[in-house]
Amino acid sequence: MQNVSAFFMKLDVTVLLYPDRKVPDKRLVAWEERHRAFIHIPAVSRIQTVENGWTNRRGDGMKVDFHVHLEEGPYSLDWLVGQACALRPLLDEKQESGSRGWAHELVKGLAHRLQRGPYSREWLDLYRARAKQAGISQVCVVEHLYRFADFRPYYEQFIHVGHDRLGKAQRQWLGQMANDSLPAYVAFLAEERERWAEDGVALRIGIELDYFPGGEGELREVIEKYPWDVCMGAVHFPGGKGYLVRNLQEQLEVHASPGWFVRYFDVVEQAIDSGLFDVLTHLDGVRAFGPKADEMTLLPYYQRIARALRRMDTATELNTACVRGQTQREFSPSYRFLQILAQHEVPITLSSHATAPDQVGQHLAEARMQLRRAGYASLAVFADRKRSLMEIE
Repeated sequence: MQNVSAFFMKLDVTVLLYPDRKVPDKRLVAWEERHRAFIHIPAVSRIQTVENGWTNRRGDGMKVDFHVHLEEGPYSLDWLVGQACALRPLLDEKQESGSRGWAHELVKGLAHRLQRGPYSREWLDLYRARAKQAGISQVCVVEHLYRFADFRPYYEQFIHVGHDRLGKAQRQWLGQMANDSLPAYVAFLAEERERWAEDGVALRIGIELDYFPGGEGELREVIEKYPWDVCMGAVHFPGGKGYLVRNLQEQLEVHASPGWFVRYFDVVEQAIDSGLFDVLTHLDGVRAFGPKADEMTLLPYYQRIARALRRMDTATELNTACVRGQTQREFSPSYRFLQILAQHEVPITLSSHATAPDQVGQHLAEARMQLRRAGYASLAVFADRKRSLMEIE
């Protein structure tokens, strides 16, 4: 293993761009997607536009990624492959990719990563190095509350954990996810702040809290107990059914009646009105990640949510995660929703929703362009739960 920052800083791969092509070369795009995090493109970046396919634009000027995770299960074979991909740049350059020695070193590095867990300096250094490479000046690490073992009872109060197929799947999922300690998470990041600052990157500490009507008291205790820079609220379990729980999409399609979406947006509005959160994430998450709906039928709810955010002076985010590995390239909230939020002057921040270092900053150039097109000129950033605005470059 070699010094992480030194490796990233000297990595400089030339990427050939084809400005006159209206349709991107599929092989080149696939290669770029796999290696995007480890490519240094000093002058231009490839940005997909609605009108012209791939085109050339000025380099990515985004300076914040305000929602990244240090780990996110469940711990499947796909998860292991993702972790291995994130560690590949740390292999000794002398090891030939594809050799038995290379494979041995990769497995050894993966075992070390699992033994140390997500809250280790070595793992966090990969995020810092990637942020430096991408020119990002502020990174906010945000972990889901359901990842912390002490809060499993909180979720068991409100999500469906009965003895039917759905309940068993959600109970199993919760058991797989709830592994870590909230105090240890906060203490670890607090210790690393100064080191990041010395390297020119501000490290912010956040939490993503699942809102359930009736759970406000427990969430308030979490919010008041720790020195957060930002507290984010989310509705991942409308009606007690988690749209992010894998292998449940088919069952959720059964529940995707108009009433399903009504209940979802009702709870989102209650979360906003609770006044607990600085940012409401995944505003249309039930549509972006779960069952699909005719968006025209949702426009009245978009207006309602935008008015509530404006009324409570609560921000939201543009989240790029749902385009990773998806054939349909759409951020969350959707562009129509984004336009409505801009019309209501709802503050917004940017999020790659990275769950590994190589995903930090992904698609933020496209997100910046979409924000400007929707009518935004500034981004919201947070420190000590105080919001400020910075211009979108």
